[in-house]
Amino acid sequence: MNLGVIDIINLFINRLALGFMAIAFISQYIGIFKKEDRYFRLAKPLIMCALVIGTIQTIIYFYFLSLLRNGIPNFWILINKLQPGVIALSMDFLLVFLVFGALYYVGFDRKGQGKHQGWNLFIGIIAFLAGFASDVFYTISESYTMGPTPQTAIRTPMVLLMIIEKNIEIFALAGALLAIWAGIRYIISSKQEDKEFYDWLGSFASIITVMFLVTYPIVYFGWFKHFRATSSHGFNRIMLGKYQWIMYTFLGTLGASLVLQYIYMLWKLINGRDKNKPTVSVGLIIFLIIVGLVSLGFGMLPLSMGVLGNMQPVKYLSLAGLFVTGFLVLGYYLKDLTPNFKFGNISKFPQIFLILAGLCVAVNVPVMGYMKIAARGTNRIIYQTMNLNGTKYVPPIVYPWPVKKGFGLLHDKCVICHTLNRVERYNGKAYGPWEHLVIHQMKDTNGCPITTAEAKTVIHYLNSLNIIAYNQHLAKEHKKWAPPASLPWGTPSNAAKPAKAKKTKKAVKK
Repeated sequence: MNLGVIDIINLFINRLALGFMAIAFISQYIGIFKKEDRYFRLAKPLIMCALVIGTIQTIIYFYFLSLLRNGIPNFWILINKLQPGVIALSMDFLLVFLVFGALYYVGFDRKGQGKHQGWNLFIGIIAFLAGFASDVFYTISESYTMGPTPQTAIRTPMVLLMIIEKNIEIFALAGALLAIWAGIRYIISSKQEDKEFYDWLGSFASIITVMFLVTYPIVYFGWFKHFRATSSHGFNRIMLGKYQWIMYTFLGTLGASLVLQYIYMLWKLINGRDKNKPTVSVGLIIFLIIVGLVSLGFGMLPLSMGVLGNMQPVKYLSLAGLFVTGFLVLGYYLKDLTPNFKFGNISKFPQIFLILAGLCVAVNVPVMGYMKIAARGTNRIIYQTMNLNGTKYVPPIVYPWPVKKGFGLLHDKCVICHTLNRVERYNGKAYGPWEHLVIHQMKDTNGCPITTAEAKTVIHYLNSLNIIAYNQHLAKEHKKWAPPASLPWGTPSNAAKPAKAKKTKKAVKK
């Protein structure tokens, strides 16, 4: 079981629960003032969906934390030492979210005629804020995996940018999934009343999705800029080499989703608007679709056009083009979305664009969640693959995650090529002690990009962990090597030390 996979699932459903709850109380708020039943018809099922998803998230969250505490106790100790109570507060607010969400659902009036709608709406907002607070505290704990070294594990600007990024993804993902649902239901519906509702829902969800997707270029530009300044190795890892597909997937799904949304909105303006009123929106949106396609093409250009890690000008043009076109298309679409706009009279074909656009966002969000794991490389301490066959490994001495000089160099120079598991199981038999292995074999013979000074720092750090001594102890005790579940921090146990030879007194014959 990979902790990174569990973390991505937890983050994915967290965005769904919060997004659905937010759209529910926003829809109720609009319905109270506009006196339209369709807003209340949308809100109540969303509340139930948020509660079900939030309950599933709670179970997964407990499971994730139990694995983290039992499998990587050193990281658990580090979090609770540097930021006491963060994980507990995250779980407490998640439970508050479920309690207030249940109260919100029980007191909701689907007809919108109740006397206490204002109080009910207030409870819904409190539920969302509790879920949001839970996500904030979870983000603080997650930020420890993003720092360049344990000495600088948490950076306030990085945490703030991660919180902003998550909130954008919350609404974008919830809107995209609503759009998928609306498109499918419109295609299979036969009643005109249902067609009108799901056509309106598709338009409403499309507006929400585009509204937050257009902020992606700005937020992620700041996010990557700060990430590059604080952790250049992590930045290059996701921009270059085998992890570069993450950036291409990000730009491709973002651009494709926006262009498909533009085509959907254009189709609706042509067939659903009040044609007695003149408009310039149709012609301009056609032009903006062409610009959006060109911007998407810039974002997907091959490496021969420049180095992606340097964010060459074509990538800036791609992000800028998607932002400008999204902003203008949304503005012109809302301008013509008058009370005389007719819902339910367009063909089923444009719903395909709506569904595909939603699927692109549904792919984009978990990929960007995986990016944070890939930024630290594979088989790192926090996201190593766990052995869950029932065997629990307890280190001889448990210390907090070491913040010694050499940790960052080990992860940025050595673990890129050699997995952490391979470093853990080394027992000194292949090439001898660390000094001979790192300097002679890795640096001189294999030509690894590490200086002598850096190699000595890494050697000093690895010697302090006593990996070789511990593995030799395992071989002696069990007659065979057994891989530890995590590094044995600190000094080895007394059993690992070689026993002194006992002096034997023999009788001397006279």
